[in-house]
Amino acid sequence: MAELTPKQKEVMDCFIHEKPKILAASGAKRAGKTFVLILLFLMHIAKFENQGLSFIIGGSTQASIRRNVLNDMEAILGKELKLDKTNAVRVFGNRVYCFDGTNADAWKKARGFTAAGGFLNEGTALHDMFVKEVISRCSYPGAQILLDTNPENPAHPVKTDIIDNDGQTLDSGRLNIKVFHFTLFDNIFLDPEYVESIIASTPTGMFTDRDIHGLWVSAEGIIYKDFNKDRNYISSEKFNKLNIVKYFAAVDWGYEHFGAIGVFAEDEHGNVYLCEEYAKQHEEIDYWVDIAKDIKKRYGNINFYCDSARPEHVQRFRREGLRAINAIKKVIAGIEEVAKMFKIGRLFIVEDKVKRFKDEIHQYAWNGTTGEPIKLWDDVLDMIRYGIYTHYQKAILKGKNR
Repeated sequence: MAELTPKQKEVMDCFIHEKPKILAASGAKRAGKTFVLILLFLMHIAKFENQGLSFIIGGSTQASIRRNVLNDMEAILGKELKLDKTNAVRVFGNRVYCFDGTNADAWKKARGFTAAGGFLNEGTALHDMFVKEVISRCSYPGAQILLDTNPENPAHPVKTDIIDNDGQTLDSGRLNIKVFHFTLFDNIFLDPEYVESIIASTPTGMFTDRDIHGLWVSAEGIIYKDFNKDRNYISSEKFNKLNIVKYFAAVDWGYEHFGAIGVFAEDEHGNVYLCEEYAKQHEEIDYWVDIAKDIKKRYGNINFYCDSARPEHVQRFRREGLRAINAIKKVIAGIEEVAKMFKIGRLFIVEDKVKRFKDEIHQYAWNGTTGEPIKLWDDVLDMIRYGIYTHYQKAILKGKNR
């Protein structure tokens, strides 16, 4: 068995000796939560070896279940785990069903059978009804449920229903819920320079509290706190001396609120520059087509990462010969990527080429109740998020497929 951190050993000791009905590992990324729960889940299944029982793995998608759980299970077991036509794998003579659980009707997948245990990966990414259904299905005598999660808004059901009930016992005296809190520093096997780099590049505020310290904190205040005008603005004079290797564009459709198109340049070192900004209200699609065509004329047939909320506009761009691609619109992940690039000095704004950006950057704020951005002062900044996040996610996927 792989060597465990002190925190992982603490979790394992609790699972073996106290046998909680639900054991949750909550906290920072890269802290070692998922790996120890995979070990415990395999140990739990092994207790029922060759009994032909059912178990459940729940994750956000089938791909994430494979990436986060099944790959490590294969490494531990030393054998390949192939999903059958029912999305189940055979482990120790039992069937382990793998269900993606993000949608509102995902709970229906877990109906109709009794399970002897479950493992819920990325708990906050799962729909609340799915989590509750999996827990209710684990009714076989001796069943236990494991859950790992990164923190989000403190009002999230995983926090209020599970994390906040740490130490809850049943009438029999058995421990019902046990929660372990992880920080990045609990993973003592991480390279110290890696830890230092992660801390230095994680955006200030909510992202540091959640990703480094594993805290369930509300988002509040200005979103891009690490934007520094002295560091992140650059003049056209300096920009024009750079060795630019790639251009791409991004689009946020608008009418009553500002529509926006931005042109981004990437230099030989991977730094990105917003070098043109177009933002206007009350303009029809013909206006934006003309701007995009002019951009194509000057920069070539570059990608336009577009807001998918107006598919008819995306199709119009394509009919006009523009390379329009639906943007990846994950809000929190996209904001984190942009904020990180501002903080580490890899995202720059050509100051004399933007106007609306200057109005938005210091007024774009979190809704402290919902944990989402307030839908004000966000038009150019949404466009930037679409461009930056989609560009880098596609680069990551391209690298994986090589």
